[in-house]
Amino acid sequence: MTDHTAPAIRAAGLLAAACVLCAGCSLLQSPAASPAPARHPAHATAPASPPAAASPGLAAILPFSPSRLQAAAALAARFAGAYGTWSWRQPPAAWLAGLGPMASSGLYAALAQAADIPGVLAQRDHARQAAAGTATAVQIRDLTTGSVTFTVAVRQVITSTSGTSQTVSSFAVTLTPQAAGWAVYDIEPASAGNS
Repeated sequence: MTDHTAPAIRAAGLLAAACVLCAGCSLLQSPAASPAPARHPAHATAPASPPAAASPGLAAILPFSPSRLQAAAALAARFAGAYGTWSWRQPPAAWLAGLGPMASSGLYAALAQAADIPGVLAQRDHARQAAAGTATAVQIRDLTTGSVTFTVAVRQVITSTSGTSQTVSSFAVTLTPQAAGWAVYDIEPASAGNS
């Protein structure tokens, strides 16, 4: 590749990524039934443009099919929900066992290291804290041929000896394609940016 073609290829890639990001939210939402427009036979006219089925559409330029992206979004939400669910009664190994089948080996190793922090475990044990997390993938944050990152909203209900509280956090969850589906490669606060 020459020095003159590399900027053109990068520009084309950025343009495609911008188009994908603009349409990414619609891929995550389940199709809703929209009311049919009212028809007035006396005023019926031919459509001004060819039907949508005649054009390849945005899905043709995506690196993954819409159904594969929906599967990734579902996994990102399941993982983030499990990530935000823990209990003072549960040993770190049990929490990790729930995340392990969804995580890449590198992420699993990092989570295993972080799960056994004595200060955090002592605080949870002292206050008898437990958290139940539920998550929803909100939008595609980044999409390449090798990964997809979703912004995921996690709602936690935390119980302890001092009562019950609720929090909502936003995470960036990055997944990489695997032969049989997806693996979660990274999870971090959404405010931390892509890394």
